[in-house]
Amino acid sequence: MAHRHHPGSMIGMIGQSITTTLLAQEAGKLGFRVASLVNQAENPVKQFAIWQMIDADYKEESLIEFASLVDMIYVEPGILSNRHYKLLETYTDLALSEDLVAITTDRLIEKVYLDSTKSLVAPFSMVTSIEDIKEAIEYIGYPCVLKSGQRHLNQAKDHVLLFNEEDLVLAEKKVEQATCILEAWIPVEKRVSLTVVRNERGEILIYPPFELVDKGLIIGTQVRYPARIVEEVIAEINRLGQLIAESLTLIGALTLEFFITSSGVIYINQASIGLSQAATFTIGSMSVSQYEACMRAMAGLPLPSLHAKSAAAIAIPIEHLNLESVMVQYMSRTDWGFSLVNVPDQWHNHLEGQVIITGDSLMSCDRQIEMTELYKPE
Repeated sequence: MAHRHHPGSMIGMIGQSITTTLLAQEAGKLGFRVASLVNQAENPVKQFAIWQMIDADYKEESLIEFASLVDMIYVEPGILSNRHYKLLETYTDLALSEDLVAITTDRLIEKVYLDSTKSLVAPFSMVTSIEDIKEAIEYIGYPCVLKSGQRHLNQAKDHVLLFNEEDLVLAEKKVEQATCILEAWIPVEKRVSLTVVRNERGEILIYPPFELVDKGLIIGTQVRYPARIVEEVIAEINRLGQLIAESLTLIGALTLEFFITSSGVIYINQASIGLSQAATFTIGSMSVSQYEACMRAMAGLPLPSLHAKSAAAIAIPIEHLNLESVMVQYMSRTDWGFSLVNVPDQWHNHLEGQVIITGDSLMSCDRQIEMTELYKPE
């Protein structure tokens, strides 16, 4: 059961990604104290936490001790099991219902739940052996994708794409490690991310759909707004986001990734509790960032109104950019958004984060990127 927390409360954060770092920074801005549980001493969250615990394996005794010392906990998606969440809930406010915990840790439960809401998902099957995979392929067909059922396991993000029977040898090791999900491969024209934030009062913010555009290894993935989809698709995506958030009694943020085919068919690829890397896009492009909204929702604070600050925007990970060009723009612009985090490293001035280019149109944003020579020379 979620509670309301006043400034001065201790917010515990488990994980050390850039997303968790930015959420910790936002918590401090709102007047909360931050404690962190991480798996290595040098990490980006450290600069925003008043104290930290270190456990390379997130063992149960560490989780219990950490939970006992904080007023509320945020867990970075994909690092703890369902059992760990239940353990934490015994000692502190988790701000997540049992259903929320289940779908954020178990891909099978996630798929079954989404299917039960009449949302369209790729055909799937639970598999525990090569024989199961062969049987499932009879109705799923090739190509298909093999994924770990539990998100916290090692290599859980390493999916295996099967094109024909010869690829089954690639799946054998993965399916021997743990229960997996076999999904049909969907030919996708567009990938779209939608985030919904809801607090315990029932107030909801639905962010505009953002398009995820893969530009290759050198340029990386851009987050672009507005998404190049028709109004009918936007309306349906928003409807699904609100429906799922309310049916789950969401507290915090829910991020949905949609696959949209060339014929306009909408599939939900995944639903995750918490914020994805695409959330960084909202810094500078929206009136309230997803980090501020998520922190407010988890703490029981009211949610402000939401509007876009510019007609269009593109977010690019800084790792793909020329740092010197980024610094020139950082020192001269007030219209772009800059989300920069210091990451402890042996290198001087090692930064991670994103640059959010804003403009009157996507064409204008692309032109600014070209004129300012943001990308690293090939």
